Amino acid sequence: MSAAVRVRQWLRLFRTTVFRLALAYALAYSMLTGLVLGGVYLVSSHFLKQQVDTELLDARDVLRRLLQDEGKNKRDLHELLGRPGSRLPGARLFLLMDKHRHVIAGSMPGWPKGLPLDEGFVTFSSISGSYALAQMHDADDSRMRGLVTHLRDGGWLLIAQPLGEADTFADTILGLLMLALAVISVLGVAGGALMGRGVLARIDAVRETAAEIMAGGLDQRIPVAGRRDEFVELAEHLNAMLARIEALIHGMRAVTDNVAHDLRSPLNRLRSHLEVALLESRSADEYRQVLEEAVDELEGVVRTFNALLSIAQAESGVRREHLADVDLSALASDLAELYEAPAEDAGLSLLAELSPGVRVRGQRELLAQALSNLLDNAVKYSPAGGRIVLSLAREGRIARLQVCDSGPGIPAESREKVLERFARLDDARSTPGNGLGLALVKAVAQVHDAELELSDAEPGLCVELRFPVI
Repeated sequence: MSAAVRVRQWLRLFRTTVFRLALAYALAYSMLTGLVLGGVYLVSSHFLKQQVDTELLDARDVLRRLLQDEGKNKRDLHELLGRPGSRLPGARLFLLMDKHRHVIAGSMPGWPKGLPLDEGFVTFSSISGSYALAQMHDADDSRMRGLVTHLRDGGWLLIAQPLGEADTFADTILGLLMLALAVISVLGVAGGALMGRGVLARIDAVRETAAEIMAGGLDQRIPVAGRRDEFVELAEHLNAMLARIEALIHGMRAVTDNVAHDLRSPLNRLRSHLEVALLESRSADEYRQVLEEAVDELEGVVRTFNALLSIAQAESGVRREHLADVDLSALASDLAELYEAPAEDAGLSLLAELSPGVRVRGQRELLAQALSNLLDNAVKYSPAGGRIVLSLAREGRIARLQVCDSGPGIPAESREKVLERFARLDDARSTPGNGLGLALVKAVAQVHDAELELSDAEPGLCVELRFPVI
């Protein structure tokens, strides 16, 4: 892999939303950690300062009592305060001066240089044993916290304590703060890079699958692996969509082939009749007969195209925009009355068993067309003396619409096939029709969220539609 390719990959990684979110969270956590550790540092420093000041006040109270007890001879305190240069327990330094600033006793050689004679707490620095007001704090400095007290006789008392431990603690806190910020920043960037690479890998899988599909591989699908997360769910939905698109495209190809096959015959017959009629002069009645035959052929073609258009509109969901409350009982009663005469002409009996007041949400025109197709098939394929039963019943929240005939029926292994466009069994090829009736019924069922089931009527076929009722 060339350097230019690696650079492009890293730039692409840095542009991912996941990487940016990881950086944002890392920055937020770094700021939060900085605030927390900064707060700990300030609180700890303040606590240590207060503790040191409290100890200095306690020490001053003790020394005041000693001075009151030994006030006649303050130089005797030298044995209590320690010799010059020595330190008493607690690592404290003491210095007692008279009003003329002469050292009386203490463990400090003299008053720190530059330290004013003002009562209160002071902070100064010790450098190599000589005391001077600290202007800078470097590795050689030792900061001191002191308490200056003006005595009643005009003398001065200085109590001091080194702040080395407090400074060490502060330096430790600052070091931890910088280390925490560095670790969080590094982990944030590294985590963002890892998450970004994972997201890019899944996106690349989708992109590669899309490229293969665009190249003609309609059977390609997005890989689904690993734990179930939002990417897996998205891949499953996209795969379902791709499967649906593939089925529609294959169906379109099959429809195109079937249309070309099924319409070739009537169009060729129409052309032949017209060519024969033009070969020689004929009477007006003969020309009229030829034109009537041509119109009949064209009506069959128009019916085929209308059926295809209805199926296409139903499957695409266009008719869903016009759904309304439909009285299915009244619709079935009207169609039963309409097909009663054709059934009698074919030597059949049509029995309607309809429950009143069954209402569904649907498109009346489509429902009427689907039920007409079922009744038309029942009349067409039932032998003389047979029986057709149209029934409608409500069971809970389901409306069961059923058309049963006493014809030859459909074998169980062929019931899925006959629901496809232009699908016709061998026994039915000699009868008029285009093989679109049950395909339209299936499309109408999909529009109305109904279940379609074909079963054996022993003998004959039962077609049942189960609708959700209002």
